[in-house]
Amino acid sequence: MQMNVSLTPELHEIVQRKVKSGLYSNASEVIRDSIRNLEKEEQKQKSWDSLNNLLSEAANSGRSESSIDDIVNRVTKQNG
Repeated sequence: MQMNVSLTPELHEIVQRKVKSGLYSNASEVIRDSIRNLEKEEQKQKSWDSLNNLLSEAANSGRSESSIDDIVNRVTKQNG
């Protein structure tokens, strides 16, 4: 599928440098790779946000009456 994109002169220069470096055959490869990397970064950020939410919930839930050994044993039994 084809799409036309307008770039600032600075972004155009970056794309051209990437192609000239030999890392990419053409500008389309640079843009596709950039979009894939953007998607990976967004997924990574979502994972960090999710982990931070879980940690925050855990911190706000109070102290457990179970020992570390109790928790490890319970998880070990659950996971077979």
